[in-house]
Amino acid sequence: MRWILIGLLGLTTLAQAQSLETIVTPLSNETFAGSCRYDLAFPAGRHLVRAVWVTFDRGRDIMKFYSDPDVVDFARRHHLALMMPHQCPAKNAPGGPKEMDMDPSHGVGRALFTALDQFARHSGHAELSSSKLILLGFSGTGALFAHFVGYAPDRILASIPADPGHYDPVGVDNVRLPPAALVVPELIMAGGADKVSGTQRPYNYFRLYRERGAPWLFVVQNRTPHCCIINAKSLILAWLDEIINLRQPSPTKPLRKIDDSRGWVGYIRACPSDVHDGWGTATWDACDASIQRTGRAAPADSIPAGWLPSHHVATEWLAFVKQPQHPTSSLP
Repeated sequence: MRWILIGLLGLTTLAQAQSLETIVTPLSNETFAGSCRYDLAFPAGRHLVRAVWVTFDRGRDIMKFYSDPDVVDFARRHHLALMMPHQCPAKNAPGGPKEMDMDPSHGVGRALFTALDQFARHSGHAELSSSKLILLGFSGTGALFAHFVGYAPDRILASIPADPGHYDPVGVDNVRLPPAALVVPELIMAGGADKVSGTQRPYNYFRLYRERGAPWLFVVQNRTPHCCIINAKSLILAWLDEIINLRQPSPTKPLRKIDDSRGWVGYIRACPSDVHDGWGTATWDACDASIQRTGRAAPADSIPAGWLPSHHVATEWLAFVKQPQHPTSSLP
């Protein structure tokens, strides 16, 4: 194991946090081809870590969440550690030699928990070995974190698969979650002009488990290609703030189950676009949306978009999905 104590990490608030790095090597029966590298920061200093926000490196846009000042301040207030696993190519992975194996049971899941154990032994934060996780992944790692909820449901506080999709057979259309995983809240994002992952496969994944009772939320970024997740930062933070308060993460206690019979629900009126995803299916935008309290009849000509924990989050979601177009200045 290799350790680096980083003093200054640039002109962000993360520069004032203790930051560490570790590597994990594959076991003989695992598919990743070499050592995997992980970074970890403690914005709340010596406070007990309530949970670890894991943002998987999948390009410049998603990496911004690791050091963004608003995210770092959010982590400080909620006593979260921030973790960034870096790309870890697999042997004979779907997609080619530089790609990852997005099935967590093939090694990448064990490696992430091993990294947390190593950080726990050397950081003075022994609670990391049992800390709950917030998962944020984009594209292929969005698909990874969709699978991960079924791999370790008791450790997952929340999951945010953004533009999730990957080469068959590890895309979101092949996620099979056990009943225990359906208590984990998810915020699933899709771009209305995403030529890679599209909107329909992420939505089908959302709808399948939402209809089975999962407290999930679907978000579409109108006319947005395969990029630009940082645009949703304010909505993500508002949603996570409520989820953390509801689930009360602790390294020594089970996560609380959410009662989604209370709160709000969202609906989208979908309009097809002239863009097609990597499988030839047309994508779509939200040409209208609405919110209402749970228990009321669904509006006509709309599709369900999931559960919203509060009126504040509901209005944030509504404003976001009704925006005609989102900036595309933050490419992967």
